[in-house]
Amino acid sequence: MDGYALRTEKLNLYYGTMHALLSVNFKVFENSITSLIGPSGCGKSTLLRCFNRMNDLIDDVRMDGTIFVKEQDMEMLDIIELRKRVGMVFQRPNPFPFSVYENLIYGLKVHDIGSRKYKQETVERCLRAVGLWEDLKDKLSSPALNLSEETKQRLCIARLLTVEPEIILLDEPCSALDPIATLRVEELMVELKKNYTILIVTHNMQQAARVSDYTGFMLLGELVEFGETSQIFTSPKDKRTEDYITGRFG
Repeated sequence: MDGYALRTEKLNLYYGTMHALLSVNFKVFENSITSLIGPSGCGKSTLLRCFNRMNDLIDDVRMDGTIFVKEQDMEMLDIIELRKRVGMVFQRPNPFPFSVYENLIYGLKVHDIGSRKYKQETVERCLRAVGLWEDLKDKLSSPALNLSEETKQRLCIARLLTVEPEIILLDEPCSALDPIATLRVEELMVELKKNYTILIVTHNMQQAARVSDYTGFMLLGELVEFGETSQIFTSPKDKRTEDYITGRFG
């Protein structure tokens, strides 16, 4: 693996008086898929949202410790630039109430990137990257909200790719999808890691085992264990990890 795409040092986060992340030391390697697993409310999504400052939108949140994006202190990065470099796809597909084409060029317009020709080329390139070009090339003017759930989620990933992020954050991206659509999105993730770094929160341990190179197990705001996925699932070092993976709790 290359260097770190993301890294935290002694990261603490508080929602008011609630201590939601406890001195988390975490790292994500470049061009890899890293999964965060653990029971509901353990801090997985909170940690994920730290990496593009989505928690800033919540009242009464405070944080201490350090987050690095490609070895740059995140505090030194402009938030618009940060969210261009570190993009996020949410649990439920959230296409805008525009056409497929307008969805895809939205980020380019916001960041004032490219000519009309560049936008058209980017739309095709990004739809091809997520395996949708053949399905949607004749439907670019159709409402994005009319697409299937799987296609909407792929479209949201394609929309992210148009601004050429370095890192993709996925917050349970398959929770609204059926098993066949889930497998297709997993195949897409594996393909995308050739060019991007992916960090995924998932409740589906089979999914983590199938797609990720590294896995972190979280419990009550603590990163209990982190390592290569094969090691985490076959020979965890911490009994709490073993208990969770074997279904004794969670």
